[in-house]
Amino acid sequence: MSSMTTVAIHQPQYLPWLPYCDKADNCDVFVYLDTVQFQKNGVQNRNQIKTASGATWLTVPVSVSLGDTIAETSLASNSFARKHLATIKQSYARAEFKELLMQPLECIFSQSWSCLAELNIAITELLFENLRIKSKRIRASELDVAGSKDDLILAICRSVGADVYFSGKGAQSYQDEEKFRHHGVTLRYQEYKAPEYRQCFPELGFVPDLSALDLLLNMGQESRAVMISGRKIA
Repeated sequence: MSSMTTVAIHQPQYLPWLPYCDKADNCDVFVYLDTVQFQKNGVQNRNQIKTASGATWLTVPVSVSLGDTIAETSLASNSFARKHLATIKQSYARAEFKELLMQPLECIFSQSWSCLAELNIAITELLFENLRIKSKRIRASELDVAGSKDDLILAICRSVGADVYFSGKGAQSYQDEEKFRHHGVTLRYQEYKAPEYRQCFPELGFVPDLSALDLLLNMGQESRAVMISGRKIA
């Protein structure tokens, strides 16, 4: 009997958080969904790190027209890069593993980016590499797929030969499980609770829901084990 192929699908995010990384680690194929519309005020161009004043948003300025996909979303400028890198360096100056990612981040931030998706994927791949995530990664824009909502997800599943779709828990309320079953795709839902770990500025208490960058800079090689510990087994 051939083994099952599991796919997870998610929009490219800037400095993604742990549940995003855990989702990529729970599948055989991870698809960057760069063909859907850019979401204003979401986390496609911003995320949080921990600073001396608590959780702080780092936001990439974008130039976007109504209806633009994430792949079509341009950066308004590259001026953010120096500020973001300086904030990260200052905030994690006392992090035990600050040297783990600083040089690669400097390399990424020193480049001139025109496309948000390209920037997001470059940073995400750096985080995935250090979390030892082995899934195959593909961009939806590289696939010959169309549709919206469930139809788009199913088209991607067919395109990559997936039998299982590993979905975010929030989608359980509106996804048509019978429709997926009819097309030979089993739905699995992510159960994840971000674990606590050692952070900078302990006097502020533990701050959850930060970029996975926070975990890696604080915990280094232990980060993968910490990430996995957040999985809830149904």
